[in-house]
Amino acid sequence: LSFACGCSPGGRSLTCPSFLVCLAVFLTGSDRIPIYGMSSLRIIIQSTPSGEQYLPVAHTCYNLLDLPKYSSKEILSARLVQAIDHYEGFSLA
Repeated sequence: LSFACGCSPGGRSLTCPSFLVCLAVFLTGSDRIPIYGMSSLRIIIQSTPSGEQYLPVAHTCYNLLDLPKYSSKEILSARLVQAIDHYEGFSLA
């Protein structure tokens, strides 16, 4: 099993060369480049008041990322990777 970015489950990190691909799939729900190119993609990141135990939430229809306020970069990294690792996508098959 591997993901669109080529990473394996549990093997992803912010230092993964293809992490931005994994993040884009998580945020947009698609592994395809927009018809007008990547420059047309507008991603909104908004802070949420939820606690550190919560994962980031992607609203794929709006390219919106709800990101809780984490106390450190390490926690942010761990939670973001965890959210992406557990992303299931739109399994239409």
